[in-house]
Amino acid sequence: MKSNTAKESVWQAVRFGLVGLLNTAVDYVVFYLLLTLVDLDKSIAQVFATLVAMANSYVWNRYFTFRKTGSVRVREIGRFIVVNLISMSITILGMNLLYELHIEQPVNALLAFCGASYRFYGDAAVMLAKVLAMPVSLAVNFLGNRLWVFGKNKKESGEAS
Repeated sequence: MKSNTAKESVWQAVRFGLVGLLNTAVDYVVFYLLLTLVDLDKSIAQVFATLVAMANSYVWNRYFTFRKTGSVRVREIGRFIVVNLISMSITILGMNLLYELHIEQPVNALLAFCGASYRFYGDAAVMLAKVLAMPVSLAVNFLGNRLWVFGKNKKESGEAS
């Protein structure tokens, strides 16, 4: 029985990764459009991008990743929002910190050393900082969703919200 639980945990992580790829695409497209076409500040653009991706993420994670059934509970949605706000804050803090530290400079030096002609600057430097800030945010998001939002809690399974 333990191996089934371990196997299901692996597949759950794979499903979370697939949903994460979809949500990341949604987040990046909205972020990029708001940053470049609307000319919003990077932090404000990230808030809006997170909100759009969060709505998409909730549906896919609830039903596909964590295979929850039954009615949606207010507590579950509240927890989901809290986890995503924490993840968004980590992304914004990391993105701004890496951007202010000019993370693009060592990356550009590495690209030059490798003979690549592409260089990060302007909005591309912001996008690079965002990409590099994401791993910690994704880990927090997965653990928060798995353990707190969509986790199996026998005490709560009988509660009405």
